[in-house]
Amino acid sequence: MGKQYIGIDLGTSSIKMGLFDQDLSLQHGYQQTYQYMNSANGAREIDPNIWFDIVLTGLHQLVKHARSSDSIAAIGITGQMHTTVFLDQSGNIVRPAILWNDTRTKALVVGLKKQLNIIRESENAKIVSTGSPLVNLIWLKREEPSHFKALQHLLMPVDYIVYRLTGHYSTDYCDASTSSLFDFKQSRWATKICQEFGIDERILPTIHTSSDVIGELKFSLANQLGLPSVVKVVAGTGDNAATALANKTDQEQQPLISLGTSGVVVVPNRRHQLKQIGKNIMFKVDAENESVLTQGVVQTGAVLNDWWLRSIINTEDADAEQRKIPRRLLGKNTVLFFPHLNGEKTLYADPNLRGAFIGIGLETTKDNMYLAVLEGLAFGCRQLYEQMRNCAATNFIRIVGGGAKSTLWLTIFANVFGLPVHKRTVQREAIDGAVMLALIGDGDNVTAQAEDDVVILPDRSLKQAYDVQYQKYLKMATLLISDALRTGDEEVEKMSSLS
Repeated sequence: MGKQYIGIDLGTSSIKMGLFDQDLSLQHGYQQTYQYMNSANGAREIDPNIWFDIVLTGLHQLVKHARSSDSIAAIGITGQMHTTVFLDQSGNIVRPAILWNDTRTKALVVGLKKQLNIIRESENAKIVSTGSPLVNLIWLKREEPSHFKALQHLLMPVDYIVYRLTGHYSTDYCDASTSSLFDFKQSRWATKICQEFGIDERILPTIHTSSDVIGELKFSLANQLGLPSVVKVVAGTGDNAATALANKTDQEQQPLISLGTSGVVVVPNRRHQLKQIGKNIMFKVDAENESVLTQGVVQTGAVLNDWWLRSIINTEDADAEQRKIPRRLLGKNTVLFFPHLNGEKTLYADPNLRGAFIGIGLETTKDNMYLAVLEGLAFGCRQLYEQMRNCAATNFIRIVGGGAKSTLWLTIFANVFGLPVHKRTVQREAIDGAVMLALIGDGDNVTAQAEDDVVILPDRSLKQAYDVQYQKYLKMATLLISDALRTGDEEVEKMSSLS
């Protein structure tokens, strides 16, 4: 009787779980949405107990569908990155977790970047932003000193679930290296940063490879679930790294674009190259398998599609609306769209940046504007890719996520990038990567079912047309990021004060 594995994906607004066989075939799934606190001052918080309650409910459901009580061998976890969990000496919650999309700390970021550069921590200065664990720690120290004093353990969401399942504090290299608290030269916590900002390094968890077995399921939990306590729990990793693993990004050494809530561009390299642009993620699957994933993000990714359809034209039928767009418009659209509706962290480091349509006239139709939205995200992703690309030639790009369901969008990407676009017939997501880590941690081989790729090739004339459009997009971006044209929170406040 074959072993089975459980995968957990802790997203920003839902938790997805699954029971998988050794060939990564899903036998039973469970998903539950949840809400977090969203305040006008930019605060985004949640009680971490909400996560674990959902996970526990999901485990009960999955165990019911297992072949037997002893078929489940290991659990792998992935999820949102940067979100910061604060625990006291006993492992109890000090205060609600601060989510990755919390923006109340934006006033601290500019000064923090300068301070990090002064102490020659340029890599961390580059990536530190609102929602980063380092920023959240400094904010806690300044604004809630009693909570900072009570803090004895700092974890990220994946780490917290691992802790609740095993009783052990841990993290992996992926989450550690994106925390702005990591020493990239020594591959350990940055003692210099901790000393500079008065942070006790002992609150930071031990760093592991993503497939390291952190412990076994706690006896009390195993007993409650009707499982043997020998079920292993691995360290897990962040969602983008898990998605890259599931889609063999390290093996293929080709860029990966994830069209989910945000548009994520991931460029892998095995040479330990730390790129000047983008967030360099240290991803160690195991002791022998290490790579750097350089990541850039368009904050508003495939969510742009939902925004246009639901909020602007009041429909949910994306297929119908995309069929209405004349194919002769591709590469010839007179309307351009700047896709940064919710700030930008990689190229411009501006949480106040907002989007725009340019080129609207009396002749503009709904089709022009919808196509511009789809094209705008492709242009934004190309701009990220060109800043982060490897020296070696790129053969193709792989696209995953909800946006990959749209053949029109994939066609636009293929011609905007001038490269073949590959999409798996069976989508592999972050939860599949989590299960792969569980398999590796259990000493098993990953033998996924054979899959074919859908390949969309660029058209030479259309590619040339989009090259012209892309240059127009870059000129538009240069104008829109000038101080005179920004329309973020600060400008809104100024205009409000004049009324």
